[in-house]
Amino acid sequence: MMVFQSTIIAIAMCFVIGSFSPDSIAADTRKVFVALTGDDSNNGSSTSPVQSIYRAQAIVRQMILDGLEDDVEIRFAEGVYQLNKTVEFGLEDSAPGKLQITYQAAPGARVVFSGGFQLSNWKKDRRGFWETSWREPGEFSPRAVSEGRSSVPRQMFIDAKRGIRARDPDTGYFRVRQALGDFRTEFRFNSNQWTHSGPTQGMELALLHDWSISRVRVKEFNLENSTVKLAERVGGPHDFFRINGFEQDPRFFLENSVSFLNAPNEFFFDREQNTVRVVLTAGENPNQMEITVPSLATLVRVAGAEAEPVRGIQFSEICFSYSACPLPTGGYGGIQASYFENRLVPAHLRELDPETESSHLRLPAAIEVSFAEECGFEESRFSHLGGGAIYFGRQTNDCFVKSSQIEDVGGCGVMVGETVTRKGRNGRSLVCRGNVIEGNQISRCGQILLGSVGVWVGIARQTQVMSNEIFNLPYSGVSVGWQWNDRPSGCEENSICNNRIHDIMLELSDGGGIYTLGRQPGTVLRGNYISNVPSNHGRAESNGIFMDQGSSGILVQGNVIAGTKCSPMRFHLAGQNTLKENQCFHPVGVEPLKFNNTPEVNIKTIDNLFQIEAPSEALPGSGR
Repeated sequence: MMVFQSTIIAIAMCFVIGSFSPDSIAADTRKVFVALTGDDSNNGSSTSPVQSIYRAQAIVRQMILDGLEDDVEIRFAEGVYQLNKTVEFGLEDSAPGKLQITYQAAPGARVVFSGGFQLSNWKKDRRGFWETSWREPGEFSPRAVSEGRSSVPRQMFIDAKRGIRARDPDTGYFRVRQALGDFRTEFRFNSNQWTHSGPTQGMELALLHDWSISRVRVKEFNLENSTVKLAERVGGPHDFFRINGFEQDPRFFLENSVSFLNAPNEFFFDREQNTVRVVLTAGENPNQMEITVPSLATLVRVAGAEAEPVRGIQFSEICFSYSACPLPTGGYGGIQASYFENRLVPAHLRELDPETESSHLRLPAAIEVSFAEECGFEESRFSHLGGGAIYFGRQTNDCFVKSSQIEDVGGCGVMVGETVTRKGRNGRSLVCRGNVIEGNQISRCGQILLGSVGVWVGIARQTQVMSNEIFNLPYSGVSVGWQWNDRPSGCEENSICNNRIHDIMLELSDGGGIYTLGRQPGTVLRGNYISNVPSNHGRAESNGIFMDQGSSGILVQGNVIAGTKCSPMRFHLAGQNTLKENQCFHPVGVEPLKFNNTPEVNIKTIDNLFQIEAPSEALPGSGR
């Protein structure tokens, strides 16, 4: 009983099976009923519910084949529905005409789609650690990003709270003393701060660049001369991603060594012994707790075809939880916003990926949508996720995420668009269009990939990011654009309006509450309230709004920026933009507008207010 009670408190889950009320059902809408107490041999009626989403999906497909003429609702009774494979929605699931097919919780029910499984049979070892054998269930094989991806468990959730992959230091960071050799795979550390003497097998080093992170394997330590050698190089392809490319003494920490296992809620995966160990506080017993390990990298995938999008599939009041984060073989060299370098092919043979037409890769999101129209998520929850929460990718049009909560995500919260501009046969741009991210609460993204953002909009047009609260992030709140120059692209007419963005840039630098890249004619940043942006932790400033290389054609109007330690707005190699009727509060001695290699004449200012702000610990209502 303790297990279920703690879970209800943490993420509103439980196994109490709700009952359906036929009296509350609209007579003009078709229904399929799902309950954990049901049976997949049933017909899906209110009195004979099926047990799984897979069976419900099959029933709906048959309805479509039979000539569906009404909207369909698939109603789930209360409970945690464990997914043994990614739920795939294709053209056979598409709603005909203007109909809608909605997967939703029954009234008042708490419904969870889970990609994780429970660890059990814990025993204490001779050192006092709790330990259990690791055997990944066959039905829970993670969907790899590509061939060679690791299935090593790198996330654990203890009563629905994210555990800590055994790390050193327990909090904060070490500092590089001196980069050596190729400046990518070797450095000297301060021996008075760290005298590690444990095994290196499976150990991972995380190095913080200004706006991204690298995660690579440790090869060896030399305690005599205080050096570390890495099995893979850090950083992306550009020279500034070398160890000392931004700072001479960048921050780093290490993970996944048994010698780091010393603090409550830390866990360690022992590949040699095929065991998992965890440290708990005195009196806690994991056999009386829910210890969950995510396995599926993607929980739900919606994908039509280039010639025919899937349409009209929606989800309401569902909680999507526990997706895996399988990092790539060859190391993770972050580039920006959780995109990373493709190291699966030698550089001299590296071609654009046939799917993304980019040399950059990204980790899979829990929700993947492509070749889709009028699909979306409303009043739902996305929590305890790995590579990312939601991705609206190739030719995703008029889709939405509304009135939902996104929290505790390894990568980005919501991603819209691509890193390229696609062209049709007639030369018309085929970029994502008309997607809406509205009224959501987005927080604690970037838990594994620190360079992630709350909402990322790449090459896309007419995207609306509006009335969201975005906060508690290691890097930027909203990022718009994906081209480091002023050349035309398919990125245009995006609206970032009326959002409350606060307590961001908590770990990295060179970003802001809103960050822009590239030419974006018709893009508007309007009515946003941005607050509590600390001083930069790396070399470059952190700001309220940062318009980076090529940013042009953008109207910045009616925003309020307060509580920034550096300039409220900054411009770097930016083109022509307009600032109108903004209020910027800045500390004494700090410029309200900072121009980095941007001619001031490029930034047209109209009726803005720039005012010195009195020092304060926090603005009213900020911080959580």
